Amino acid sequence: MTLVNFATVLKKFSLIISIFCCGFTTGFAQVTDDSTKNVYGAKTTLFTTEENIKNNIDSYQTIDTSLNNTHNWNPVNISDYYYQNLGTIGTAMRPVFYEAPNVIGKRSGFGVYDPYVKTPDKFKYFDTKSPFTQMRSVFGGNYRAFIGIDFSRNVNENWNVGFSFRRWTVDKQIGPLQSRGDLNVLSHSYDLQTDYRSPDRKYHVMFNFARTFHKVNETGGIKDSSEVIDYEELFDYDDEDINLRNAQGGELRQQYHLYQQFKWKKILQFYHVFDRTNRMNTFVNSNPSAETDVNFFDDILLRTDSTVDLSRFVYYQNEIGFKGEIGEAFYRFYAKRKDIRYTGKYLSTVNPVVENYAGGYFRFAPKENWQLKANAEYEVSGNYRLDASLKIPFLTVSASSMQFASPFFYEQHLGNHDFWQNDFGSEQVQQLSGKLDVKWKDYFRIQPKLDLKIVSNHMYFDTLAMPQQASGTATLLHPGIEAKAKYRSFNLEGNYIYTLKEGANADLFRIPEHFFTLDFYYHKVFEGKLETRIGLEGHYKSTYFADDYDPVTQQFHLQNYFEVPGYMFVDLYATAKINTAQIFIKFRHLNQDITAGGYFTAPYYSGQQRILDFGVTWSFFD
Repeated sequence: MTLVNFATVLKKFSLIISIFCCGFTTGFAQVTDDSTKNVYGAKTTLFTTEENIKNNIDSYQTIDTSLNNTHNWNPVNISDYYYQNLGTIGTAMRPVFYEAPNVIGKRSGFGVYDPYVKTPDKFKYFDTKSPFTQMRSVFGGNYRAFIGIDFSRNVNENWNVGFSFRRWTVDKQIGPLQSRGDLNVLSHSYDLQTDYRSPDRKYHVMFNFARTFHKVNETGGIKDSSEVIDYEELFDYDDEDINLRNAQGGELRQQYHLYQQFKWKKILQFYHVFDRTNRMNTFVNSNPSAETDVNFFDDILLRTDSTVDLSRFVYYQNEIGFKGEIGEAFYRFYAKRKDIRYTGKYLSTVNPVVENYAGGYFRFAPKENWQLKANAEYEVSGNYRLDASLKIPFLTVSASSMQFASPFFYEQHLGNHDFWQNDFGSEQVQQLSGKLDVKWKDYFRIQPKLDLKIVSNHMYFDTLAMPQQASGTATLLHPGIEAKAKYRSFNLEGNYIYTLKEGANADLFRIPEHFFTLDFYYHKVFEGKLETRIGLEGHYKSTYFADDYDPVTQQFHLQNYFEVPGYMFVDLYATAKINTAQIFIKFRHLNQDITAGGYFTAPYYSGQQRILDFGVTWSFFD
């Protein structure tokens, strides 16, 4: 971070501090009664989710006003590093550990921008006694910024409406052509939601709409012409050359979602769910033959003046079911139809696909903290999913068996730089997980855990960035431990996972052997008003051949030429809360140039350099 950037950030930080301090008094200006005590606030602003309503969990939750994650605005940090990007916020993301998809039918095959999209299951439906507004603004070094606004209010006691807005702007970390304004990421999204209950509480309807436009000016990673990789020579950031200067990738997604239910009796209720999703993934290069870009592409198949690759995935889905409660047991059965169309710019329209499903869900909770759940779903082509879990006060165990269809993009694609046509079968995953929970008051908590996955007929992208399907099996074993300790105002939290791979297809899963996260912080509440937290947070992954990224196809793929060195980075952060305002300052990658010049998240994509972030979150209840 240059002195100019640091000075700019410091000025913005001083401005926010001034606003924050001036707002202490306005923070009290909530709705009051005659005794001047606050009537409305966080404790009267409640929310629920569609999943709760669908499964007859009627309890509403209060909004989270703690300092947990206040200093985190990067989706990688928020995920506890279970995901990783290409070094900067907004770039393509993938899970560190293998994850099966959440649907068993046909998918588009694109997913690197999913963590930036607000899907229907992420919506919160509020019951607010007064209008609720939450604003979050973050100013990061190297001209990285985020702004978010959430609003919700009750029209009357039975009807609530709300909306949200998000915007990210992130300059390039490697190879920018100018000191400011050479964007790496531009993303904005907005959504609205509403829910209504009839006065007799028999009918309930929930609706949401979301639109996300996410654009990335792709760099293709650092350009390196040396025969032998010298990692320390690749940490010049601004002064590095990059592989692409004219390329853009992105996704446009629109979602409509409706849930409604009618309660006839406690033992029998009916519900309906409707979904419409339209997503378009693009890769554009205004001059693929340019000297700056041409060496990145293996082939130019259709035109040399420009590249415009486009894939579109549209589906309509209707689910109809009935549910009810018998004593401490809850049941739900449903039938579902999904109409899908997938098209490519240079492909004829894929014949419309119709999928028909049947499924059920069961829950038995005889007492608090004792719960047994099971669900099953079957699609008429033969794909299925079975899940079961048991939770008791000291143990959680879950098991699943799944078979899911191949994505459209894996089977057929024609673009300016790639072509393939495949006929893949389904992939199978068996999973068993368990976690013990042992604690002593508030002083100590330890949670040994184990996750076992057996993956058969795995679909992946090979070292040539071409889709393949293996015919064998891989076994992935992840023992680990989570621990928390507290002494007075000092807190220590850690998470460690070890990975063991076996089987003929074990090498298809590139996972670090050691995965470790540690957070040590001091947390103090002063006179019940000012709450502060100061801490050090570190994360480590051991050496491994991390998947490379192909921006043309928006896919991560295997590689054997760049071994990402093991590295632990450390962040220093401080957060504070007074009334309804929260503020944070975070010094990213504190140990840069002490242990090494930097680190990598993927081949030739350097991780976040040392930089200063700060931001404020403010909630209003009037």
